[in-house]
Amino acid sequence: MNNIRIRTAKEDDFKVIFQIANNCRPMVSERISIYHIFTKFFQNTVFVAEKVQNNKVIMIGFLIGFISQLNRSECYIHLLCVDPKYRCEGTAFNLIQNFLDVVSQMGCKKVYLITKPINHKAISFYKKLGFNMEVPDSKIVKFGNLNVFNDYDGFGEHMIVFVKNIE
Repeated sequence: MNNIRIRTAKEDDFKVIFQIANNCRPMVSERISIYHIFTKFFQNTVFVAEKVQNNKVIMIGFLIGFISQLNRSECYIHLLCVDPKYRCEGTAFNLIQNFLDVVSQMGCKKVYLITKPINHKAISFYKKLGFNMEVPDSKIVKFGNLNVFNDYDGFGEHMIVFVKNIE
């Protein structure tokens, strides 16, 4: 894992998470207060990746997820980001695997996430991890050769919805 450690987020991590998120295009970054809410109230499903560099521990990525309040067998990965300087080291895979391990122990059977149809790297990555695209027929709109969820994030904000069953 190239000296990378995954740990549960602490409340104060929100400031660095915000900085990393601002470098993760095409992902839309949230207001800083949203990251604070997640690191304070959803710590058990928010994870950060750290690496030792020049004898200093630095945060290089994060995953923000949560368990559905209506159906405890379902969960959602809200944001996943690895600093572009540290990509292709297995960090995103390990963040997702850690999340899946934790939420499956909490009773989750299905995980959802979304991505923009222009984010080809993310689409390919999620497919390799066994996520499947899920769009109800009544909501399909074509985006290139992809079936995407029409207006999922608001008017004109079409998204790809991925789902994976957790064993």
